[in-house]
Amino acid sequence: PTVVALRSKAADVVEAELGRLASRVPGLDGRVRDEVAQTVRRVVDKLLHEPTVRVKQLAESPAGDHYAEALRELFNLDPKVPDAVRRVDSVETETNKKEVGR
Repeated sequence: PTVVALRSKAADVVEAELGRLASRVPGLDGRVRDEVAQTVRRVVDKLLHEPTVRVKQLAESPAGDHYAEALRELFNLDPKVPDAVRRVDSVETETNKKEVGR
């Protein structure tokens, strides 16, 4: 849940900054804008990859919950975000199952 919250927060930051770019450079070519967006998302994914893998490993160790708590504290993560994301994911999964069954 902590990793989900961290990635959700990062995605929100990326989207806010891309929105800011769009307002500051309104005439930006769509192809260029898409490439910038993809590049920014790749950078964020690469920066978060190792810490998220590591915190998942550490969480399985004795007292592993302390690592997740430290991550939540360092990034000021809302502990409710993972639950909200999980609920949306489960609703989408159920919807997809129903559509596949049709």
